[in-house]
Amino acid sequence: MNIKMLILVFLIVYLALSLPALFGIGLVIDWVPEATLLQKINGYVLIGLTDNYLFKCVMAGLISIVLQLVMFKRQRN
Repeated sequence: MNIKMLILVFLIVYLALSLPALFGIGLVIDWVPEATLLQKINGYVLIGLTDNYLFKCVMAGLISIVLQLVMFKRQRN
């Protein structure tokens, strides 16, 4: 198995699972009126990447392993 591809697929799947939270879908944050755009972006990115991190890590790990096994099996044939 190629470890670089495994890590790349893991990161892509993790980011794909984080996209709804990164865009604020299903997320309500009460911002103070003085919050700057940079503070809001920082808040959404941090919450989007860290919310349900364990579930996202497990799912990304399983998907990347399955994809690597499928690719390895195709290369052997």
